Amino acid sequence: MYASRTTQFVVGIFGLLGILALVILSFRLGQISIIPPPGYTLYASFDNIAGLKSGDEVEIAGVHVGRVQSIELKDERARLAMRIDDGVVVDDDAIASILTSGLIGSKYVSLAPGPGEKTLVNGDTIRQTQSAFVIENAIGQLINNAGSSSSSKDSGASAGGAGDAIGAPPGLSTPSAKASPAQGGGKEKAHPAPANKS
Repeated sequence: MYASRTTQFVVGIFGLLGILALVILSFRLGQISIIPPPGYTLYASFDNIAGLKSGDEVEIAGVHVGRVQSIELKDERARLAMRIDDGVVVDDDAIASILTSGLIGSKYVSLAPGPGEKTLVNGDTIRQTQSAFVIENAIGQLINNAGSSSSSKDSGASAGGAGDAIGAPPGLSTPSAKASPAQGGGKEKAHPAPANKS
């Protein structure tokens, strides 16, 4: 027995609503907006943006004010395009820093306003930037510093013990040998002179 047209129509409506809900959920999870909010675009260049990606947040004093729109490599530096919400004022002395949410959280761009009097407009570039902190580089530098300090200590210890006798512990020297009587170190016994016979 075939379903009636009304049943087919209702099932089709529910199917379309389910597909629409999945599309909206995908855009929300991917942080992609179908209709971008009104705003303007600012640019900034960094030496290192490790972990930052398109769609990450842009914040001022911990408040969401925009998102990273695109990332490209220009003149051997990472150039970001940031979409700033309309009504947010950024001056020409502002500092753009790449920070981490928590200890191992996601990256985001933090804007610190400066004392500049000129307000940046669409297409302007933030000149002062601070690159991302890479914990792997910090750990590697710490290990290298520890290795160099230990090697310098070892070389100093070997140089200090060069004058020690073979087999003696470092810093200790063997007792000096006593001088023999032939070398003048001992006292000679005085022999009495023979008496003259009259």
